[in-house]
Amino acid sequence: MSDPVKSVASSTAPTAPAGAPVPGSDTYKGWLFKWTNYIKGYQRRWFVLSNGLLSYYRTQAEMAHTCRGTINLAMAHIDTEDSCNIVLTSGGRSYHLKASSEVERQRWVTALELAKAKAIGMMHEQSGRVQSRASAWERTIKAWERSHSFFILC
Repeated sequence: MSDPVKSVASSTAPTAPAGAPVPGSDTYKGWLFKWTNYIKGYQRRWFVLSNGLLSYYRTQAEMAHTCRGTINLAMAHIDTEDSCNIVLTSGGRSYHLKASSEVERQRWVTALELAKAKAIGMMHEQSGRVQSRASAWERTIKAWERSHSFFILC
């Protein structure tokens, strides 16, 4: 009898030994089990990690038309419960995920943490550009005000 918690993860970038995620990988995909409720328990879902977002689907074929949910990792907390479980907390919700093995769980945790760090870095970079543009705009306005001070009535 085969193990019902099989998980196959793949990365679109070159992989390290045993399929482990590689720093700089753009996408990481694979099967994980997601806790749904007490009646259905854990359900197998296809997960896709890309650009700091973890999306999940019922099947790989469903990717073309129906995403079941997306978690923004920049705002998420990543934790492990035991040898196979991952808990993601984001926006007041907790997502309980289960991998087929401790090794597979660690691959996912590594990929999630790398994606989270990259997403946070991109947020800071964008924030810096916005502040830089705002500072440049403020300098332009102040220069204009100095050169046109006779029009400003206070």
